[in-house]
Amino acid sequence: MQLPVLFTLGLATSFASLSTAHTVFTTLFVNDVNQGDGTCVRMSKQGNVSTHPIASGINSPDMACGRDGQETVAFTCPAPAGSKLTLEFRMWADASKPGSIDPSHVGPMAVYLKRVSNIKTDAAAGPGWFKIWDEGYDAAAKKWATEKLIAQDGLLSIELPSGLPTGYYLARHEIITIQNVTNDKVDPQFYVGCAQLFIQGSSTSESTSIPLDKLVSIPGHVQATDPGLTLNPYKDDLTTYQTVGPSIFFPAPSSNINTNTAGGRGTNAKTQQSTAQTQTDGLIPPTCLLKNANWCAAEVPSYTTEAGCWAAGEDCYAQLDVCYKTAPPTGSKGCRVWEEDKCAVIQAACQSGNFQGPPRKGEKLGAAAGGGGDGVDQPVPGGKVPPAAVNAGAEGQGQQAGSTPTPTKVSTTPTAVSASAAPKKTSKCGGRRRERRQRRRV
Repeated sequence: MQLPVLFTLGLATSFASLSTAHTVFTTLFVNDVNQGDGTCVRMSKQGNVSTHPIASGINSPDMACGRDGQETVAFTCPAPAGSKLTLEFRMWADASKPGSIDPSHVGPMAVYLKRVSNIKTDAAAGPGWFKIWDEGYDAAAKKWATEKLIAQDGLLSIELPSGLPTGYYLARHEIITIQNVTNDKVDPQFYVGCAQLFIQGSSTSESTSIPLDKLVSIPGHVQATDPGLTLNPYKDDLTTYQTVGPSIFFPAPSSNINTNTAGGRGTNAKTQQSTAQTQTDGLIPPTCLLKNANWCAAEVPSYTTEAGCWAAGEDCYAQLDVCYKTAPPTGSKGCRVWEEDKCAVIQAACQSGNFQGPPRKGEKLGAAAGGGGDGVDQPVPGGKVPPAAVNAGAEGQGQQAGSTPTPTKVSTTPTAVSASAAPKKTSKCGGRRRERRQRRRV
């Protein structure tokens, strides 16, 4: 019996290189720990447009989490309330070339959160979003937020509010570049993406409210005529620039948040939310031997016969095929490690007559083994350290101190909006360029 060996034609690891470089959010760090390229990140599956801006307009559901952002990914990263998140941006999703964003692309940046009941089925597009940080033009430094991002090697660090209730969240970044805004044409570009989080929040005895003007629906949070989208960066006074969207809401640890909404309008009422909730969805299984983005390898069946050996090899290569097929534009480094360090080793054992196995049974590979020894989920290339949070000290911003909100009827869980109920896309850009594979019998 012979095993198929999976070969790629170079496309699996060069999705991102096919596209003209702009920028894309690729990698999440939690308290300076790299979660892995593409892990917990919703991003375009189409390598040829993965770094491109939203092309379907500001009223498209793509405005929430980008192309393919309505689709969940397998893993959801745990993050304590108050922890530091670092987002890595690249001009080429697989880091095949250096750079974070085209230097000509100038404009503001923002980070939003949305709490969801079900991370697997609730729609990203729709109500429930609130902004925890933004920056436009820094007159003192004479730099746009995007220019600061470049200076930090594409790393943006923010603190999560410590007053968040426990639950599942989408963390959304928004980059708006206005280099194409002139007196003759207004064409701002939106680059957005989301990470799936499970945030362990503050105590059950706390409560708070989100003011109506801080809670928005996306799409719908910006208008084409907003001054922040129409300023000419070449002729207008940059010091007058106004960021778009709602003002910042960054709750201190005095409260749990009610993000229940109706028709895109937020409530302004207090509610209780138990922190007894524990993460059940999106966990990386303890049996995971190796990870590539949101794919995990599982140990193959043990064997003591020739037939069992070849069957284990088939199992290994079947998993490998799924890995390559589902690899996002960030690449397939983990797939290659599985192919070389597991599947090929089993195949060699079968061919040599060693039918006791599998080899390296239960052994974690790559970064799962600690330290990223096989080049998977390495720290930021070049040994760079994630920078300090840009919003450090923002606790309580946007809260109405001393005010008593008018209660309205609410539930104690966030509104569930199914993905099927989300707005329909008005257009679709490009077709996914699928990697090609060739199987060879040996």
